[in-house]
Amino acid sequence: MSICASYSESDPSPQTRLSASSAVETEANPLRSASSATLDPTKIRLKVSVFEWSAGKGQSVSWQVSSQPDTNAIIMNLTYRQADTFRLPATPIVAYKTAMDTDRIALQAGTDHRSLYVAVALSRELTGVQWPAGFETPREEFGRFGDMQVHMMTATTVGAPASPGVLQLDATVPQLAVALITVPGRANPDGKGVWILGDQAASILGQTTYLE
Repeated sequence: MSICASYSESDPSPQTRLSASSAVETEANPLRSASSATLDPTKIRLKVSVFEWSAGKGQSVSWQVSSQPDTNAIIMNLTYRQADTFRLPATPIVAYKTAMDTDRIALQAGTDHRSLYVAVALSRELTGVQWPAGFETPREEFGRFGDMQVHMMTATTVGAPASPGVLQLDATVPQLAVALITVPGRANPDGKGVWILGDQAASILGQTTYLE
């Protein structure tokens, strides 16, 4: 998965370079176009490309943000080894929330299997965030301190029908958005479902439910 967040007048587009010495570039995902969204009412733009990666696709992904050099953008590449490649979403962004002039935001309810939360902020002073308990694999890419820059923070948790909590920032930011992306998972080898603590839709204890 490749994610590009920007604050500019044009949408980014994904490209992947085949090798360091090659001048030929191809689409990062030739079968699916990247999904893009302007996170209204903010002017933050988020574009996501989800694809099955292999060594032949190269070691890096580049994004064309605009026709002019634009440093106000953040790129993050994430790899999931147990994702279900037959269920890759054509539109990965399930939902998003925004807030203005704030240092926190209540996260939206998760989705099936694993939920990836992508927080994007526009700020001069942001240097850190605190995810709620239960979140895993946090990643952070901060812009240059002192300039009005885009910052991206990501973390994952299991899907559940209720909000997993509040994302806390260490500074008040003019614009903040959190996008929710579902990471589809493979079925268990034994064919049994996964019992998720707190998931009222898929994990109801009953006469046919057993915890091992």
